[in-house]
Amino acid sequence: MISDKKLNSISVALGLLLTAYVAQDLHFNPRWYGDKGPGVGKLPREVVSGYMDIAYGKGQGAEAAKLYYTPKTIDLTPQAVYRADSGPLTSTVRQVVAEGLNVVVHHCVEATRGQPAHEVVDMFRTWNGRIAWRKTLAQSLNGGTCDSSSMNKKVDLGLKP
Repeated sequence: MISDKKLNSISVALGLLLTAYVAQDLHFNPRWYGDKGPGVGKLPREVVSGYMDIAYGKGQGAEAAKLYYTPKTIDLTPQAVYRADSGPLTSTVRQVVAEGLNVVVHHCVEATRGQPAHEVVDMFRTWNGRIAWRKTLAQSLNGGTCDSSSMNKKVDLGLKP
C-alpha cells in the first residue's frame, strides 16, 4: 500500500514534469518568436500546398520562397525547371504523399515559356510551418502533353472503392 506522503511526492513530481514539458513547448514554439509566416501552425501538407499555390499557381517562385523558406533552407535543385518567376503554371497533381514532416508531390506541369511539359516530383521537408529542405526531379515529355503522358494512366490495384 502507498502511503499518503509517498503519493503526495509522486503527484508533485508528475506536476513538475508536466509544467516543464509545457514550458519547453512554449519556449520552442515559433509563434512565440513573432514568426507569423503563412505556414506556422499548419500541417506539413498544408504548408506545401500553400507554397505550391504561390510558386506554381501564381507563378511567383521568389515570393513563395520568401514566405515559406527558412533562412537555412537547403534547396538541392535551385535551377530546376519552372523555378523562375513567370505567369501562372498549369499543373495537374497526380499524387501527394505526406509522412511526418516530409511531403512528396508528383505533378505534371504543362508546356509554357518555351519549356516542354514535364512530369515533376517535388520533395519537401518542413519544420515549424516552413520548408527546410527541397529537391525537384523533372522528366521532360518531349513535346507531349500531360494528358498524353504515360503517367496519366489509371492503375487498377484490384482494390474495391
